[in-house]
Amino acid sequence: RLAQRGPASIAGLSDEADVSRQAVAKHLRVLSRAGLASGRRQGREHLWRCRPATLHTAQAYLAEVGARWDDTLERLKLFAES
Repeated sequence: RLAQRGPASIAGLSDEADVSRQAVAKHLRVLSRAGLASGRRQGREHLWRCRPATLHTAQAYLAEVGARWDDTLERLKLFAES
């Protein structure tokens, strides 16, 4: 949602996702440690945003790993069928 809609608060994200604020906060901390999201105080709220450059890097890496797995599984299938 952050990548699609832009910055949002924990309250806003939890209302839309129908999960607790604590769950959203926990996930945002994990994303922050991974460099995929960042947060900052704006008044009384803590607004979170996606870090697109890091997200694109992660997507490219996962696509590469996925392609390697696809190749490996295809070779395994061919081996098993022979």
